[in-house]
Amino acid sequence: MISWWIAVSALAGPPGFDHAYAEYDAFLEGAVHGLKVDYGLLAQRRAQLDATLALVASAPVADFSKSEKVALYTNAYNAYTLSIILDEPSIGSIMELDGGKVWDTRKFLVGSASLTLNDIEHKRLRPLADGRVHALVNCASMGCPPLPPDPVVPGGLDAQLSAGAQRWVQTNAYTLVGGKLQISSIFDWYAEDFSADGSIAGVNGKEAGGALFLKTHGLDASVVAKVESGELQVTWQPYDWALNRR
Repeated sequence: MISWWIAVSALAGPPGFDHAYAEYDAFLEGAVHGLKVDYGLLAQRRAQLDATLALVASAPVADFSKSEKVALYTNAYNAYTLSIILDEPSIGSIMELDGGKVWDTRKFLVGSASLTLNDIEHKRLRPLADGRVHALVNCASMGCPPLPPDPVVPGGLDAQLSAGAQRWVQTNAYTLVGGKLQISSIFDWYAEDFSADGSIAGVNGKEAGGALFLKTHGLDASVVAKVESGELQVTWQPYDWALNRR
């Protein structure tokens, strides 16, 4: 009987990659609250995070479709960032680590490749998607778009990108301060990712791409009208590097 089971298992081949990211899904459940993350709860689930990191480390990336790669690199970036914070529970900002260069100093396995967080985001992820992908990447800071409360999965990726963009607009993609619409510095730093057809009257330069993104993904029509009339000036929002701890 045992020999028969071994033979059948060998014919079945190795188990497939879990594109549903079940362990990561269980790890995140109930831990994300708007912009904030319950790191205390996540610390109790470290085994599930470790299982997720093992999954992404051995991912057969060469066999993946474009949407599967976007899901992989997004989840890998967020999961490895969470692991950094769980390893450093006393910090008040990720900028306290490695002289503020943690994105370049530490390397992680993704699909058997040794990559920094900046490699994952800028060399692997951004070339595969439009500006909405920034809304799905979280750097453990209050200025970042909110951490997705669920794993990114290949199926229905476009809808997930749009949902992430809307979630960002609804939380911290902008603030209204006096006569100014202050938009996230992410629109400045990665302006090339936010160029698109269309415009908002009276807004030029890098600010135009960010303002158009906000308009496209849920900025209140009354705010758009004030921008177009000149009542509101579009400027950059100071970035908040405080840890997004709940």
